[in-house]
Amino acid sequence: MHNIISKLQAAVLSNMIGRQKKGKIEATHAEIAEELGVKRTSIGHALDALCEKNLVRKVKRSSYQLNPRVAYNGNGQEQHDFLAELRALALDSNFPDELAPELSLFPRSEVG
Repeated sequence: MHNIISKLQAAVLSNMIGRQKKGKIEATHAEIAEELGVKRTSIGHALDALCEKNLVRKVKRSSYQLNPRVAYNGNGQEQHDFLAELRALALDSNFPDELAPELSLFPRSEVG
């Protein structure tokens, strides 16, 4: 992902991958900032960029969903069920299936 997302965005994404519980993440900007040793305000900008790329989706304040096509902590059936749940929402952003063009390595048909 070199030159596709910034180092801070990669650090935030990695932090969120580590925090996830079956694709769901509960964390404040302040908590992430403290763990990464950066300013809280920079976390918001990084998360906005990750959301624009459909790597992460904000559900509500301090509540996010990690794109299960990127990383998922759970078994294959749980991941499949979570993908089906997200697809049923028919979100305008096409989360989880439409990643930013520079991130789209595999078409949906190849990853389930």
